[in-house]
Amino acid sequence: MDIAVNFKIVPDDQMIKPMGDKLVVDVPLKISTYDKNAIEEAVRLKEKFGGKAIGITSGIYDLKSIKEALAMGLDEVVFIDLKNSDVYSTAMAISETLKQYNPDIVIFAEMSTDSGTSSLPGYVAELLGYPYVSYARSINIEGNKIRVERSMLTHIEVVESTLPAVISVSGEINTPRIPSIKQILEASKKPIKQVKFDNVSPKVVIKDIKPFVINRKGIVIEEENVEKAVDKLLEYLKSDGVVLG
Repeated sequence: MDIAVNFKIVPDDQMIKPMGDKLVVDVPLKISTYDKNAIEEAVRLKEKFGGKAIGITSGIYDLKSIKEALAMGLDEVVFIDLKNSDVYSTAMAISETLKQYNPDIVIFAEMSTDSGTSSLPGYVAELLGYPYVSYARSINIEGNKIRVERSMLTHIEVVESTLPAVISVSGEINTPRIPSIKQILEASKKPIKQVKFDNVSPKVVIKDIKPFVINRKGIVIEEENVEKAVDKLLEYLKSDGVVLG
């Protein structure tokens, strides 16, 4: 059984500092937090059923992060060279890359820690023509069938599907392993491939990213009578264009 897993390299969100109306993003890079759960699950399935576990990453190239993914147990990593891509163009490039490998399962995390759209696996499943199950908290495989438990808001849902399939996993599915020194050294010997798609262009372009700024007016209502204080507050809100139901 061959498993493909997508992971994203992102700026460390704990190190990003707003400065005025700009974001200072000259910070260390890392594997997106939930993507480590996806990598771990792919490696566990490989260890249980045999085959290969192939990593797919696009956007930012960071050798240290790629070697970390290989040290966790991936057999190889394919880096897709994309510039200024949106979710759809990224999905197109990933799906075309996956067609060269024909994996039985394609695993994604529930979301990335930067954009957090949670939409990429659905796009990839549609482009591949594979069934898609999201928010998996456990995965069981018997023959050509996969049984997935999904975490819903108020209950647990059990879904069955045939393979091949696209699965997005939640953070509760496992605890990512910490590679040993031996695994870290062996990672340097594993293949890293690079592909480029010149014919893929974004439909949506992000022009700017800024931190959310709250401007406080610092108005203090000095009124002993509560009803009068409320009336003044309502007047201030109405003057600011607040719609009161």
